[in-house]
Amino acid sequence: MLVGWGASTGFANFVTDSSVHLDRTVDSVTSSLLEKIRLQDRQAWERLVDVYSPLVYWWCKRRGLKPADAADIGQEVFLAVARFVDGFQRETPQDTFRGWLRRITDNKINDRFRRTSGEAIAVGGSDARTEIEQIPFDAPPEVAQAEEVGILASQIIELVRGEFSEQDWQAFSQNVLENQAAAEVAQQLGITRNQVYLAKSRILRRLRDEFGDAFDGAFGS
Repeated sequence: MLVGWGASTGFANFVTDSSVHLDRTVDSVTSSLLEKIRLQDRQAWERLVDVYSPLVYWWCKRRGLKPADAADIGQEVFLAVARFVDGFQRETPQDTFRGWLRRITDNKINDRFRRTSGEAIAVGGSDARTEIEQIPFDAPPEVAQAEEVGILASQIIELVRGEFSEQDWQAFSQNVLENQAAAEVAQQLGITRNQVYLAKSRILRRLRDEFGDAFDGAFGS
C-alpha cells in the first residue's frame, strides 16, 4: 500500500505522534488551512495531503523514482512539513508554499540518491496513477509549471465542488476553468452575466478563504 498519498491511507495519523511538535503560533500571512495545520487540526492535515500528495508524487516521478520509493519520499516530505511548517513565512510574493514543498521534496530525493550511492531508481508503473503517469517528464519549465498548477486545481475542485449548486459550478467551471466569456456562459446556461460573476466570486472566495496562499496560482487572480 502506498501509505502517505492521501487521507484515506491514514497517513495524517502521524501528526498526533508525540515526537512531532508544531509551533502553535499563527502569523497573519498564512492561509486558513495552514493556520489550522499549525494548530494540529486533523481534517486540515487530511486536506493538505489530499491536495498536495499527487504533486509530490509527480515531482518524484520526474526524478525517476519507482512508486514504492516515491511513497517513502512522500512520508518523509509530509513529516518534514509537520515538523517545520512554523518556519514557513511569506515575506515576498515569490515565497510560496508550493515552492517550499518542492524544495523539501528535492532535498529528500537527493538524500535518497546519496544513500543509494548515486544509483538511478528506475521508473515503475502504477495503475492508481495512470493519469499522472501520462504527463511527459521532459516538458519545458513553463509546461511543467502549468502541469503543477493543473494537478493542484483538480484536487482542490474535488474538495469544494459539492458545496455549490450545479448551476453555480457550471458557471464557474466554464468561465474560469474553460476560460469562456461571461456573456457566452450566461447564454449557454440561460442566466444573466451578473449571475456568472456572482458564482465565480462566491467560489473563488471560498477557495481563497480556506486555501489562501497555500495554493498559489491554481485559479489565477
